Amino acid sequence: MTRRFPLALLAAGLVACVTAAAGTAAADGLASARQRGELVVGVPYLAPAPVAGAKIRTPDGLDIAMAEKLAQDLGLPFSLRQVAPADAARLLAAGDVDVVLADRSQPAANPLPAGVAALPTGYAARPKAVIRSDTAMRQPSDARGRSVCMAEAAVGAQALAQGWGAVVRTYRVPSDALVAVREGSCDIGLVDDAVWEPLMRFPEWKKFSATLAADGARHERVWLLPAADTAAQAWLGERMREWSRAGAWKALPAKWARDVAFDVYLDQEVADCHG
Repeated sequence: MTRRFPLALLAAGLVACVTAAAGTAAADGLASARQRGELVVGVPYLAPAPVAGAKIRTPDGLDIAMAEKLAQDLGLPFSLRQVAPADAARLLAAGDVDVVLADRSQPAANPLPAGVAALPTGYAARPKAVIRSDTAMRQPSDARGRSVCMAEAAVGAQALAQGWGAVVRTYRVPSDALVAVREGSCDIGLVDDAVWEPLMRFPEWKKFSATLAADGARHERVWLLPAADTAAQAWLGERMREWSRAGAWKALPAKWARDVAFDVYLDQEVADCHG
């Protein structure tokens, strides 16, 4: 008995050490950001900064919201850098960015560069139309020759509208495009389908809640990381599972819709056309 007790203690100590080592590995995910004291996130597009004195408006999509939430998980401030897909591997390897958000809607057509790993975020969306409810437009073919408006960052929406034969008009931020729809200077607005429903819950959007039949591919957002950084991949994978469990993909679109609805309220200069 006297010999078994020390052995039991030794075994317990070994388990504790292994557990602590695993915890350290998880905590070391995105170690470069921790060392720098700031998370640097690459995004496909950054809208031009507003001119001096201009109002700050909600950007297109959830990239910035995702970067902010990830920084909160790390307990760090964050900054954004516009990163083209072709530059992601180089900037990640150099440590100029810690992670990059990218579109992986067609992985076969857009293979990952060597040295880069892709981790799903859990967020995927495709463009969805915002139209006055008293119009007859209901099919994508109805958009031919019509003006279709979206944010400059919404490149997927632009390509889809061009395929419809529509007249594409882009704006710096989504609220500008939606104001154009509400004021009658644009026939159709395009936003992510994930944010369309929470936007339409607001009473002032009821008469703009018509839409077109679903069309186009869903675009999945992924995090790009250095392929060799398995600690960061493990840590970030667990964070994404936690985000999903916590309902992030309902909460973040709902907040975006609320913010954009308020932006439109502040920006709209005249009453809605046709009463």
